[in-house]
Amino acid sequence: MPSVAFYTLGCKVNFYDTEAIWQLFKKEGYEQVDFEQTADVYLINTCTVTNTGDKKSRQIIRRAVRRNPEAIIAVTGCYAQTSPAEIMDIPGVDLVIGNQDRDKILSYVNEIREKREPINAVRNIMKNRVFEEMDVPDFADRTRAFLKIQDGCNNFCTFCIIPWSRGLSRSRDPKSIVTQAHQLVEAGYKEIVLTGIHTGGYGDDLENYRLSDLLWDLDKVDGLQRIRISSIEASQIDEKMLEVLNRSSKMCRHLHIPLQAGDDHVLKRMRRKYTTEEFYNKMQMIRQAMPDVGITTDVIVGFPGETDEMFRNGYNFMKEINFSEMHVFPYSKRNGTPASRMEDQIDEEIKHERVRELIALSEQMQLSYAEKFVGQVLDVIPEGSKETHGTGRMHGFSDNYLQLVFNGSEDLQGHLCRVKLTKAGINECEGQLVRVLDGTAEAAV
Repeated sequence: MPSVAFYTLGCKVNFYDTEAIWQLFKKEGYEQVDFEQTADVYLINTCTVTNTGDKKSRQIIRRAVRRNPEAIIAVTGCYAQTSPAEIMDIPGVDLVIGNQDRDKILSYVNEIREKREPINAVRNIMKNRVFEEMDVPDFADRTRAFLKIQDGCNNFCTFCIIPWSRGLSRSRDPKSIVTQAHQLVEAGYKEIVLTGIHTGGYGDDLENYRLSDLLWDLDKVDGLQRIRISSIEASQIDEKMLEVLNRSSKMCRHLHIPLQAGDDHVLKRMRRKYTTEEFYNKMQMIRQAMPDVGITTDVIVGFPGETDEMFRNGYNFMKEINFSEMHVFPYSKRNGTPASRMEDQIDEEIKHERVRELIALSEQMQLSYAEKFVGQVLDVIPEGSKETHGTGRMHGFSDNYLQLVFNGSEDLQGHLCRVKLTKAGINECEGQLVRVLDGTAEAAV
């Protein structure tokens, strides 16, 4: 039986894509082995979001070549898409394939096996207007299923290389999404996380069909209990979207809305599509439509030209919005982007000091958000046991994305449970199991 080993760098979409590629190998009779073992085929799914992503990708490729010089080394993903020649130059690489044509991977692998000649299969992704259909019917993490609905991005923010590595926004056919949602529910999943490179841009390339329409169609899927959107831009939340948030009982009370900077001058230089005032107003509207919603965000610190005053403005703005958590990143130069060529780059020390300040603010906000729910009973789908907390401890996320740890047995995994939040914490909260809402353990605990 031929064997294949995978290594995935980067974002959740990459992990989804790797799973989808594994399905193709599985159908051909391959077994999957650990990347540290000897395999016949090594597939590295690369990331290029930062220069470090490129470097790490190259290291992993070389590691695979050393592990088994006889193996076929295939490289895909974002770094493969933007710099195929750099990867082809690494001795031992057999196949470079970008973020498209991945359904042809096996025919390339078989061709290489016969001829042992390297293939560069990367094409210009900017010309691609069609979503690549790749299903993932099952996930190792049994409780939440990821469902990729979109790829690419039309935004061209000045710090970002992604449109060049993923192409322009392409939406998956709604029928195909709903069909896969049904399959996932039949496979036992209660929660589906809709994911993509620019998830909220779903429908930009479809006739009169938007993300809000898709959400209503998914709302009708029997047995599906929770729908989560992995990320959405403030500008993509319109009246129709607010109505879904307000009226659909399946929508999770949690939205991830990237802010990136809390100062208008910086936002403009980043080429973001909103002002702080517009962003603030949109957050108010969301909170009216969906009370108690947890809003998490991404922030880039130390963007070229960010003065102390601009940083302060941002800090105060974030405090005012009161996110439930912030993912804070120091600005990292990405070759090939307009921001990497800007003068006035910020000193690393200053960046790190600002990052520290924002992480401290994020932790304050996380705690105060969690404290609002002390004494409340939340719906949690346990994901597994928390060994670090001793035996008989389970953990899982509530619909508003609070992680709860509580006493319970392994067989609760994947079942919808009612858990009372007893003690708020920063990254996790203490809870107490009240009862199981579905599955085997029907009775109250």
